[in-house]
Amino acid sequence: MLIFIQGVVKSQNYYPEKYKFEAQSISTVRIASLSIVPDKWEKEINWNRIEMMVRKASGEGGAKVIVTPEGILDGYVIEEANSIKDLTEKNKILAKFQDVAEPINGTYIQRACNLANELNIFLILGFLESRGASLYNTAILIDPEGDITGRYCKTHFAEGYDIKPDDYTPGNEYPVFDTPFGKAGIIICYDRQLPEPARIIALKGAQILFVPAYGSYTDENGWNTVLMRTRAYENKFPVVFCNPFQSLLIDRNGNINAMGTAGEIVYFDVNTSPRNYEGRFKNRRAETYKEIFEIGTPLNR
Repeated sequence: MLIFIQGVVKSQNYYPEKYKFEAQSISTVRIASLSIVPDKWEKEINWNRIEMMVRKASGEGGAKVIVTPEGILDGYVIEEANSIKDLTEKNKILAKFQDVAEPINGTYIQRACNLANELNIFLILGFLESRGASLYNTAILIDPEGDITGRYCKTHFAEGYDIKPDDYTPGNEYPVFDTPFGKAGIIICYDRQLPEPARIIALKGAQILFVPAYGSYTDENGWNTVLMRTRAYENKFPVVFCNPFQSLLIDRNGNINAMGTAGEIVYFDVNTSPRNYEGRFKNRRAETYKEIFEIGTPLNR
């Protein structure tokens, strides 16, 4: 839903329950993964690339759900914030880090909402989010009316939790988002390397998993490709991995449907009919898994 204030289109706030009480109305949807290579810190340059490729994926490719990589708006600048050792230089970068972060109602998020509304698409956008004094690695789901109907914040950091900027905060939740094409989940980059995030989302009923990423990727036989195929197979849902240098579109049985490289758009016609998910976890014995909670996460294990 869009409102007009002094001639400017403004998106209203986050509506996570917009489709909660609506039955799934779409069972087959065309998804596009955009392997956009960003320039670090350059939001205007990156936005122009995003918009160009989104328009192409929608207009030429007919995609109705379009996915962009992790941190695509700012260029995943956390890498630079973590790598500098000199304190004076590091403080300069941290100030810049704050400046490049985008609030949920920021200018570029408004542009993304307007674009999704214009093209009548769902759009997943990755960016460094400012929320008060805290910063998050965020991906939002924007619907065809330009409303933000999903927001996920990265929960696991590959570099650990000590070297990061003090205000760079991990998320703590695994939401599942209702859409006309079924329940969707999002995890970001390193989250995929642990089995729990994807499994929690699957147990919440997700029918598809989107994985915006910026870091590691591999060839068809490498660990990341195998890992993404495993996440799809073990949870019985399609997985869309979107990295600046690679796209992987994997079906619910763990088979690669399509692959793409830097600068490419790849498409995946996905069937998310509820019939596909009937009894997918019928052989689980959750009562035998209590040791996971009893053991916890001891240090140095």
